[in-house]
Amino acid sequence: MTKPKKILHVIPTTSYGGISSMVMNLYRKIDTKKVQFDFVTFNDGPLKEEIINRGGNVFEIPYIKNDGPYTHIKRVFNICKKNGPYEAIHVHHGYKSGFSLLSARMAGIKRRICHIHTSDVEQNWQKKYLYFLKTLSIINATKLVACGNEAGTFLFGKRSFELVTNAIDIEKYVKLSQSQAIKYKRTLQINSDLIIGHVGRFSDVKNHSFIIDVAESLCRRTNNFKIVLVGDGPLKPEIERKIKEKGLSDKFLLTGLRPDIPELMNMFNIFVFPSHFEGVPVSLLEAQVSDVPCVVSSGVSREVDIDNGSITFLNLTEGPNVWADYIIEKSKHPKNGKIKAAEALSAKGYSLNDNIAKLMEMYNVKY
Repeated sequence: MTKPKKILHVIPTTSYGGISSMVMNLYRKIDTKKVQFDFVTFNDGPLKEEIINRGGNVFEIPYIKNDGPYTHIKRVFNICKKNGPYEAIHVHHGYKSGFSLLSARMAGIKRRICHIHTSDVEQNWQKKYLYFLKTLSIINATKLVACGNEAGTFLFGKRSFELVTNAIDIEKYVKLSQSQAIKYKRTLQINSDLIIGHVGRFSDVKNHSFIIDVAESLCRRTNNFKIVLVGDGPLKPEIERKIKEKGLSDKFLLTGLRPDIPELMNMFNIFVFPSHFEGVPVSLLEAQVSDVPCVVSSGVSREVDIDNGSITFLNLTEGPNVWADYIIEKSKHPKNGKIKAAEALSAKGYSLNDNIAKLMEMYNVKY
């Protein structure tokens, strides 16, 4: 029997998150008899077991800032040589992809994909190295890929790139009912009528602190709400501390990382997303296909809007009072239905099958 072609993905973590969710959605859908994914990652997580059960390998290595460029290049090179041959390497680190792509180039991998998932610099200290990082990524890639046009233009400038959308498994969201939402509320011991959701890593760009400010404003309008923050990250202790200092502990539920995002989206009455900037966040696609109204920062790319009337974009400069007013107003709007949302999502190109076909062509895999 012919062995499956092997593809090496480089992702930040095997925990639940935007990039890992996008890649795992694809991995769960592919025929592993024809193509198999291996993963290089910097963090261990609950998805590791699933990957291994599906026949993939997970290679956990330190962050490059802890290891240094030389050691990082050597580690990835050794993984490529010892565990290949790989038909392609697909690096999901955007402007930070260059070192892994260089390793793959040295190891003789012919197809090297640089994939950008964000539309700006994630940390200020990286700005002074940005030109070098971008150049290193571009010259060592054979294929440039972006989640959206804004993200692609940010990294690749006027160079040609291909779009691969952050497709999701639509059926997981559409099949859930209102009765299941009520049941989930009971399971999580939420008694409030207004459930405000947010899914995202606790980092500066996600702007959780603003959500706390909005909660303060909401308290002056209603007491009947609960804000559910799903995720983990370096700023979580700081956010927990601010919630406690503001006397808002009874208004927040911090769930940590969870695999049941479809069920949580089904439970939310409204989704709030005040990021400073984003490409095309998976969580906003999940919220829209769940037919949940979304109040979203204008720093998020408009490309995430599937045009089903779910999203309201607001400037952060309008402040927490305006955001609180919109949250209350939009949560009362009648919904259009999940079937229409699913149709709108598919029409925008967020189809897993279409993405798989596109990627298999990039990987040189007959599928």
